[in-house]
Amino acid sequence: MNQSVKKMVSSVLVILMTMVFTACSSAPQNSSSKSVSSGEKSTAQSETKQETSGEIPTVTIWGSGGQEVRESLQAVADAFNVDADYNTKAKVEVQFVVSGTSEQSLVDRITAANQAGETDTDYDLIALDDSGISPIIAQNGEDFFVPIDTTKIPNYENVVFKDNIIGDTFVPYRGTTVMLAYNSEVVSNPPKTTEELYQWIKDNPGRFTYCDPSTGGSGYTFATTAIYNQLPEEAATSPDTKWKTEHTEEWDKGFSLLAELHPYLYQTAGKVQYPMKNAGSLDLLANKQVDMTTAFVNMVLTNKSMGTLPESIKLQQLDPAFSGALAGFTIPKIGKDKEAALSVIDYYLSYEAQSISWNTMYASPVVDTNKLENLDHSDWLKETNISTLRYFAIGSLQKDIAVRWTEEIAPLAQ
Repeated sequence: MNQSVKKMVSSVLVILMTMVFTACSSAPQNSSSKSVSSGEKSTAQSETKQETSGEIPTVTIWGSGGQEVRESLQAVADAFNVDADYNTKAKVEVQFVVSGTSEQSLVDRITAANQAGETDTDYDLIALDDSGISPIIAQNGEDFFVPIDTTKIPNYENVVFKDNIIGDTFVPYRGTTVMLAYNSEVVSNPPKTTEELYQWIKDNPGRFTYCDPSTGGSGYTFATTAIYNQLPEEAATSPDTKWKTEHTEEWDKGFSLLAELHPYLYQTAGKVQYPMKNAGSLDLLANKQVDMTTAFVNMVLTNKSMGTLPESIKLQQLDPAFSGALAGFTIPKIGKDKEAALSVIDYYLSYEAQSISWNTMYASPVVDTNKLENLDHSDWLKETNISTLRYFAIGSLQKDIAVRWTEEIAPLAQ
């Protein structure tokens, strides 16, 4: 669904609260068979340009997030560049801003280029979570991204998640979601609903944790779910501030629930402690200091593959579900070769590329997983397959949740 997005107060904090991956993986980059239509990728315009110039256009993908996202984008780009069906259409380069560094944010870079009136830039494709697109639109206008003609992307027919919260300017290439991670050696019957989870936390004091919501998306998801489970489902995909100003009772109930659960959470030195970042809560789970936490699926699987999490760590989705997101491509109007960019999107949607993405960072595929081959830990894919996603795209209300949590919940630990 398309929503008008209001300008955000602090783009940096919003990006921190979007679903950021921080685990790294060096899994083998195996290939699988491509889609039947993989060789039919060119458009008349891009072919004419190549015939005239005699050069293959370079398409630059810009992304931001954790290092494993960078590695996945690069692995697929490398495969594109050696594929004879594609490398005559374009050459792919990846530019990436790793989150949590002092580098200028991707949002600020794009905005600066646009406001300077630059055109024909190397911002050919932007690869971000759907919720990460909002800050760019807020600062550059709703017409900053051009509609994507999916009829020129043959492999788009492979995509099972055609509905998204951005609209026709966005094509997803991977999914992500937060689930309940638990130690099956201790927890034989994990909670299946949020109410069961809340009761489990009270019945097992000190054995559950979630990270500070302002430092990691898994903690933010736990807090947001507590609030938005009180609201109509449509609120989860709306940036309208009415869901806060006209629903103060529901917000109060959500924060009262978080305060109620606070004394039963993980403690150190006799005080409740909220770990920093997504990795912090997983460290406690790995060291058996807690038995359960919220976590990104790909982070859990990556850590299991590296041996930093034991095989006994399992994943469980709840009802109502924790939030999920789609990462995808958008094409800025200031990009230099929009037609060549379509061939790059097409490749990332091929079955081969989707397998590479799984093997590199255990990214949830956006295609029919039964058609993927040569997968590492294919059993994990079956266990964590996301047939549906519960979106959260609430604009500047993300910041409001984090600020209120910091003001009301964090001080309880002092």
